[in-house]
Amino acid sequence: MPPQPEDSLGALEKARERLYSPDSAVETRPVREVTERRILPHAWKEAILPSTLVGPKRHIRLATIFFTAAAIFFVLSLSATLLIFYLGGNSVSVDKIAMSVEGPTSIASGDETPLTLTVTNKNAVAIKNATIDITFPSGTRNASNVLSPYPRYSENFGTLASGQTITRTIKTVMFGEAGQTLTLPVALSYTATDSSATFVKKSSYPLVVSTTPLTVSVEARTEAVSGQSFPITLTVTSNARVPLTNVVLTSALPFGYTVTSSSVPLNNSSFLLGTLQPGVAKKIMLTGTLTGQESDQRVFHFTLGTASSAQDQILAVTYTTLDVPVTMTSPFLNTLLSINGDSGANVILTPGALQNVSLSYANTLTTSITNATVGVTITGSAIDYNSIQTSNGFYRSSDHTILFSRDTDPSLAQLSPGATGVGTFTFATLPLGSIKSSPTVGFSISVSGTRVGQTNVPEQLTASATKFAKVATSISFTAGALHTFGSLVSSGPNPPKAGETSTYAIVWNVRNSGSAVAGGTVTATLPSYVSYTNNSTGSGNFSYDPGSRTMTWTTGDLGQGASVQGAFQVSFNPSNSQKGTSPQLTSRAAYAGFDRFAGVQVTASAEAVTTETRGDSGYSSTWAIVQ
Repeated sequence: MPPQPEDSLGALEKARERLYSPDSAVETRPVREVTERRILPHAWKEAILPSTLVGPKRHIRLATIFFTAAAIFFVLSLSATLLIFYLGGNSVSVDKIAMSVEGPTSIASGDETPLTLTVTNKNAVAIKNATIDITFPSGTRNASNVLSPYPRYSENFGTLASGQTITRTIKTVMFGEAGQTLTLPVALSYTATDSSATFVKKSSYPLVVSTTPLTVSVEARTEAVSGQSFPITLTVTSNARVPLTNVVLTSALPFGYTVTSSSVPLNNSSFLLGTLQPGVAKKIMLTGTLTGQESDQRVFHFTLGTASSAQDQILAVTYTTLDVPVTMTSPFLNTLLSINGDSGANVILTPGALQNVSLSYANTLTTSITNATVGVTITGSAIDYNSIQTSNGFYRSSDHTILFSRDTDPSLAQLSPGATGVGTFTFATLPLGSIKSSPTVGFSISVSGTRVGQTNVPEQLTASATKFAKVATSISFTAGALHTFGSLVSSGPNPPKAGETSTYAIVWNVRNSGSAVAGGTVTATLPSYVSYTNNSTGSGNFSYDPGSRTMTWTTGDLGQGASVQGAFQVSFNPSNSQKGTSPQLTSRAAYAGFDRFAGVQVTASAEAVTTETRGDSGYSSTWAIVQ
């Protein structure tokens, strides 16, 4: 390499020469005061990257785009979902099946119950294999055949188009206890197109039972004396409009009660009553003895219903229950109330008549009773309170109480052991037209006195008892004959002539003045010379038994103040032996029905009908004489 000028040598080479030169001396340079500091940039800091390679800015932009797209997708999905939900589509929803059952909110147990079922498909598409099922309570019967069980109603409607409505009318006879709510489950099952799933729409329809077809009433004392006879009278009444089969009354007798007699056989604690016709009542007279300590409480429990078979004692349907509480007590003054000579538990009174009441009493203690007082408070809607009179008592009109005390009967000042006495009074019942509510008469008997024991310490004694009597309805019944008047056209001579046939209309009228009467019938027989023409008119049904020659008219139920009229036609061919007489066309007719309130049979009768046709226009007594 050629020599280079000195100035061309680098600083590094010059430093090396000075270092290795023998004549080199250390050059001492004066310390230079740093007056300023300059910061030189490093080469790597001076490098500027291209703007296209800046990563952070590009990362932020992509995330924003991603999340923006996600938000837009979410909003679109939600909008589509809501649109399908509210506007529907080709999907099927049970919420768009309208199903309703309309009918009465309350029913009388045993009566026909009409129900209207409506199903509407509000889906945008049709539904297939639509099947409705309604489950009825146990014991329900078909209205068209009350002897046929009707456990459920089921029908397949097939395919229901969009917007299509199906309506059905269903009639049943349902039973239940008064106050019970019957719930009818309703279910509609169906399928949809292109789906194997079965959808079910469920609902229910409640019914409240207002009255029960079977009722049971009891007549018994509220207090019983240990070891003494304790009778109970039970009355089972059918209020249904159809026959009730396999009627059973079960009993739970209290501890200490021993049955001594029963008018209906007691089969293991149940009374099997069989079939009860509408309006029929059946009585059970149960007698026994009840033992216990004074103040002990005893309860008789009775349940009335129907069993599934005649031999079964287990109730399939329960209609009503009845509890009869009895308190054990020790008597000191025994009383017996008799009305018109009847001291029974179920006394029936005649409306608008005078009633005679006697109250006998006896000291059952082994010690004397002083200042004995016997009171009878009389209540009820059927009493004429102005008619109450007593011969050996005092009538306190403020509370309608007849008092027997030492003031009216000196013997009551001191009753020796076993001593007896009798108090009497009379009252009149109102006519049925004047009675505004249930025609009953109540008697509340109270006794009091002072017993002197062995220690000569007086002891106050009180006791009470209650007795009720019912006023039966009054039936008026008339019968007559017509020849020239009435809806049945008669023929033949009038007056009748021997050897020639004349026809007559026999007209029967029945009117009920009081409580409702069920199962009314009228019967009469026809003489041998009279024939039934098979013509009848009016209410009810007529039937004729040629064997016994008995004509029967079934009038049915009669409410208070209701009346009914019916007529039938007979033919009469008099003989010569009947000339100059007015022969009978029917025998004496008799009406019989069941008073539902009083629980007794009521009767009425009418005189035999003859050829006298007093109801004909212009009637003359000569018309009745056979010529």
